[in-house]
Amino acid sequence: MGRRQRQHGPVGRARAWLAIGMVAVGAAGAAGAVQAAPGLTIGAIVPRSWPNAADGEDIVAGMQLAIKTWPGSVAPRLVIHDSGCRAERADAAARELVAAKVDVVLGSWCVIGQAPRIVAEAGLPYVSAHPERLQRPPAGVLQLGRIEVYQAEQVAARLRQETGLRVSARTACWMDFRPVVREPYDAVLCPVVGIDAGRWQQAEATFTAAHRRPFTWAVARGYAAMEAALAQTRRLRTTGRANEPLPTVLGPLPAADAPAPRDALQLVLAPRLPKLAAREAAAVQQLLQTKACCAPGSACAPTGPWAELPFEVRGASAACPVRTPGAAP
Repeated sequence: MGRRQRQHGPVGRARAWLAIGMVAVGAAGAAGAVQAAPGLTIGAIVPRSWPNAADGEDIVAGMQLAIKTWPGSVAPRLVIHDSGCRAERADAAARELVAAKVDVVLGSWCVIGQAPRIVAEAGLPYVSAHPERLQRPPAGVLQLGRIEVYQAEQVAARLRQETGLRVSARTACWMDFRPVVREPYDAVLCPVVGIDAGRWQQAEATFTAAHRRPFTWAVARGYAAMEAALAQTRRLRTTGRANEPLPTVLGPLPAADAPAPRDALQLVLAPRLPKLAAREAAAVQQLLQTKACCAPGSACAPTGPWAELPFEVRGASAACPVRTPGAAP
């Protein structure tokens, strides 16, 4: 994930403070200084207790980092509720945050549920950090996700039907982005997080200097959601620029009607595939030829029956390594 060697002493400390300044300047220059009114309260619904408490704490750390590097005069107050990755708990937390009169709510890292609707119907902005996105979200809902709800399941169903492979689109990789193929599956279909390399490197430098631990994808997801929340709050409290994209460490928020990019998902195959019938084996071969990843900066344009689907086959060759949390810039 682009780890850097730490330098100690006066030079190392100076560089750490310089990195902090760069993040603040970068945030102000790219997204504009967030003009939040005094007393701004931000609610967050985080899967803190399950399925992975460490990832939950990293999400919180990312949100706190975005607040600390925010260039406003009064830092917002953050109120956190634990969803435990359960829709009913997330929905209840959304109602509690609305009742507490927070100014904006962040959630849906693990489950979407009814939280976006509950918050939007109360007239509050909501930032959904789930990899999937609602096709027709309520007004006021911002979404970091690049894949339509159920799209991955539809792709997996087609793969199972045409290749005979046991493909799952519902594993832990939708939360931790670690694509691991386990029995009884032959392949897993996992989301891929987009990255703004420049913003990532700035945020990573600040986080590692302050916490002395890695800037993980969970930290980045919390940071990105808070970036979007602060920028949207600024929009609502100032005039103009409502149609400009909101930049985040994970790239700009997609437009509401934006199609999923071709690399929004990765299909990771098991090291050994089962013996298949001739028709199914041919389909797998065609799949590998059509959906192997394109080298960065290349102009390749795969064609074939799989070409329009938003996934790449990774791990099938050295040229297409699996994208994991350790593969960020």
